[in-house]
Amino acid sequence: MATRGRDRSVPGAPDTTEDTIDGQRALGLHARIGIVAVVLCAFVTVVFLRLGSITAAVVFAVVGVGSLAVLGWALYRKRRGSRRM
Repeated sequence: MATRGRDRSVPGAPDTTEDTIDGQRALGLHARIGIVAVVLCAFVTVVFLRLGSITAAVVFAVVGVGSLAVLGWALYRKRRGSRRM
């Protein structure tokens, strides 16, 4: 079973939790990377659809949905951590 401190740790920021300044910065970076990934995946999906390559378009659409999930996770954790500060 995970301890409460481990549950709040932030990936990519060693020894930080979501309610520290470094943790908030790391979560902000995760969110910005998620935004870029979603936009790029949407663009590439549209390009592949216009080229008629449905398989590649579906693959990039799935990657885009995954990136959107990461963006939502980062924003949720950032908001949850900022309430504790």
